[in-house]
Amino acid sequence: MCILGAVPFAACGFIRYHGMTAEQLLWAWIKSEILMPKRLVFKLDCLYYQAMQPSIAEGCKRKRATNLKKTKSKRRKRMKKNEMTKTPEARH
Repeated sequence: MCILGAVPFAACGFIRYHGMTAEQLLWAWIKSEILMPKRLVFKLDCLYYQAMQPSIAEGCKRKRATNLKKTKSKRRKRMKKNEMTKTPEARH
């Protein structure tokens, strides 16, 4: 009976988890869960991005409207060029 009670403590001498002994692991768990628990929350603190946010949003709106017109006309030109370069058999 005494041996069964001592087996877990004897096994702790042979257990290694992430390079830590059982005592180090137990101390790390107590510190992280009991002594210093905290919830980590991400908070944006990029002041430059916050200051430039209105300009960035305004710039994106303008670029999209002008780029859409340009890309459509460029696509049409490319399609016409591709149609002209194809052989008559490939056109149908």
